[in-house]
Amino acid sequence: MGEAATGQLSLSRLLSLADINFLLVNKLMVLVVVLLFFVAVIVLRRSKGQVAPADAWASIKLALLGMVLLYLETALTAYPHYRGILAGLQGVIVLLCLARLVIYLMVDLVLAIRLKGNVPMLVRDAVRLLVYLLAALFSLHMVFKVDLSAVVATTTVLTAAVAFAMQSTLSNLFCGFSIQSDAKLARGTWLSLPEKNLFGQLDNVGFRYTTLRTLDNNLVLVPNNQLVQSIVTTHGNRVEDAHQRAAVTLTVGLPYEMPPEEARSLLLAVLAEDSLILAEPAPQVRLQALAESCITYLLKFWLTDPQQRNQALDTVQTKVWYAVQRAGWNFPFPHRQIVDTPLRPSFPPPREAVLEGLRLSHLFEVLSGDELGFLADRARLRVFAPGETAVRQGEPGASLYFVLQGVMAVEVDGTQVAELEKGRMFGEMSLLTGAARSATVRAVSEARLAEVLKEDLACLLEQNDRLLEKLSQALERHQAGIRDHQAVRVQATGQAHLSASDYMRRVRAFFFGGAA
Repeated sequence: MGEAATGQLSLSRLLSLADINFLLVNKLMVLVVVLLFFVAVIVLRRSKGQVAPADAWASIKLALLGMVLLYLETALTAYPHYRGILAGLQGVIVLLCLARLVIYLMVDLVLAIRLKGNVPMLVRDAVRLLVYLLAALFSLHMVFKVDLSAVVATTTVLTAAVAFAMQSTLSNLFCGFSIQSDAKLARGTWLSLPEKNLFGQLDNVGFRYTTLRTLDNNLVLVPNNQLVQSIVTTHGNRVEDAHQRAAVTLTVGLPYEMPPEEARSLLLAVLAEDSLILAEPAPQVRLQALAESCITYLLKFWLTDPQQRNQALDTVQTKVWYAVQRAGWNFPFPHRQIVDTPLRPSFPPPREAVLEGLRLSHLFEVLSGDELGFLADRARLRVFAPGETAVRQGEPGASLYFVLQGVMAVEVDGTQVAELEKGRMFGEMSLLTGAARSATVRAVSEARLAEVLKEDLACLLEQNDRLLEKLSQALERHQAGIRDHQAVRVQATGQAHLSASDYMRRVRAFFFGGAA
């Protein structure tokens, strides 16, 4: 009992030492300071084109109310009873104005500067609660003349009962402080909770819950204690170093007949072309398992922004499908029954479309009907997803492409110079002379191309001696037409002034060897 009495006496003395009677004596000074400070805040914010905080307007109104009460207090000298009530009420308002001033200075100035404007809601609420609690204690002691030592002794049992009843709330409160102090759970970090099937960006940490913003821009409120007790995967954020950011992984199953090195090269080429994927750290492809129906490959890559995770998975898997189909392979799948009918191909054979394109081409008008049919039968179908590259400028080539469906963009030195639609062709110089590709041709939409290879045309040249001369003359006319309509492409090819005999030497050298 002696120690308790001593503690109560010490608390009373401490509050007496912190007596703020001078604030109540100088009420007008406190109210004027608060009023002028928040008026200056509003004027400064509006001069910068910013919205004035709502707390500033509320503080100004509170200070004006305190001045009105101060005037009434001085005016009611003949009514001491009412004057005492007004004095007590005004004391509370003065302390409340002072508390608002302290909160603004601590949160919106000191903490905002130190945390670069991102003051967590948990810290804001904690500061407000502490300041208002101190203001309430001083109000009880100075305005209402309440003995705080007796209040503390009386509320000890009540505090214990309230704490027992608010176990969940207090658990969330302490877990909120734990989350706030963890650097790995900084604001803006992308998190996934597998148990809750949840993926989102950490938007705010409060007393009771943490707010996550999902990819659908929905706000999900997760209780702090559940976030702390669950298995959480962090995926980093946009501003941190890419080497510290979590990678995105994707598994792809390819057939056993496809050599692993070919599979790795194909998958890496797809990853290298995707604009959402970082070039550094470099994407990786690893053989993960020899599964029951396929070889499983693990694709690992890093994104410029974790928010693009779903979009990147969509584009990568789409381009993998097209690349695998174009390479002549299919995706294996387990069969549960005997299939005795042929599978329907993803794309119909291109013979008729190629034959029509060859007949309309001035370059191949020298071929007979049988020769055109031969090339059409041997043509390969190539399908490209939007954004994929069919040929790249400067790379060697020995084939020609016909556009059967879709739109292809032609780029020279990074600048788009033309678009090719159905019925157009490109790569004729590479097919006939082996020249390097003069432009980059990229799919704008899903494009179906028919490819005619060098070996297909070589068979016709061996059977028809005059075909070489005819093709050389046709090539000269074809290039002359290009010079008239597409000067930029012709300049890039370097073939603007070759004659039919020059083309004939180059075609002969390419197909039969010897000097050009």
